[in-house]
Amino acid sequence: MKPIDFDAQFTEMLNSWMEENRANYRNADEMEAAMPEVYQQFLETPAPWLDGKAPGHAFDDVENTGELLGLVKRYIEEDVPVPDPLLDRIAELGDEEAVFALAKDEAAPCEARMLAIELLRQQESTLPMVEYIRWQVERKQEEDLLDNALESLRDMGQNVVGPAKIAFRAADEAGKEALLDVLCDYPGDNEVFAFALNQFKTTKDKRGLYAGYLAKLDDDHALEALLDVAESDDVSYIDFIEIRSAIERLGSEAPIRDFSGDPTYKAVHRLQKDHGLFGGGILH
Repeated sequence: MKPIDFDAQFTEMLNSWMEENRANYRNADEMEAAMPEVYQQFLETPAPWLDGKAPGHAFDDVENTGELLGLVKRYIEEDVPVPDPLLDRIAELGDEEAVFALAKDEAAPCEARMLAIELLRQQESTLPMVEYIRWQVERKQEEDLLDNALESLRDMGQNVVGPAKIAFRAADEAGKEALLDVLCDYPGDNEVFAFALNQFKTTKDKRGLYAGYLAKLDDDHALEALLDVAESDDVSYIDFIEIRSAIERLGSEAPIRDFSGDPTYKAVHRLQKDHGLFGGGILH
C-alpha cells in the first residue's frame, strides 16, 4: 500500500466546505467550532482517491499489525503525515508485542518509535515498563524517546515503583534524576529523598526543578534547605517561585523578598502590564 496524504485530501475538502458554507456562519470562531463535525464527515464519506473507501475505514481490511507498522515507517520515510485512521487501526488490533518491537527498533525512524510509545500508552500497556526503566538508567536513546517513555512510566502508576527504585539505586546522576520524576509521586523512600535534597543543595541551575520534587516527596526535613535558599542573595525570581511553593506545601511560610531588580521579574512584569495585570516586586 502506497502512502497517501490524508491531510492534503482533508485540506482540499475543507477548503471546498468553507467556500460553500461561509455564509452560514457569523465569524471564524463559529466555523472553527464546526471543524470536528467536518472532519468526522471527511472520515465517513467514501472517497475516489481511496477507490471508494471512506478514509476512516481505509485500513480496516488489514489484519496484520506488522504490515501496518511497516506502512507507518514508509509514511515517515517518505515525509508524508501518518494518518489517524492508520494509527487507530493499529490500536484497534491491540498487538502490543508488535508495537513494542517497533518502539525498541533502533534502526527505525525516531518518529515511528515515538508513535509506537504513544500507541502503547493509549492502550495502557505495562509491557514496556522494564525496558523504559532501563532506558532511563542507560541514557543511550534520543532525549525525545526518553521523555516519551518517562511519560508512559508515570502513567503506569504504583506498579512502576518497585522496579524504578531498584533501577534508581544503580543509576548515575542523570538516570536518578529521570527516575525521580516518577518516584517523587510516591514519597517515603529515604534514599530517593536524600538524593533530591542533596541535588537541591548542590545543583544551583536546577533549584526550581528539585524544589518541585521535594514538595511532592512531602518530607518537612527539606524545609531548612529550602528556607536557606529562599533567603539567600543569589536566588533568582523564577527559582524563588518554585521554592516558595514547596515551602508552603510543606507547611511553612516563605520569606518576603523584593525581586524588582531581577531581569526575569522585570520581563514578566512588563508582560503582565501589557495584558493589564499589575503587581509589585515584593513577593510574600
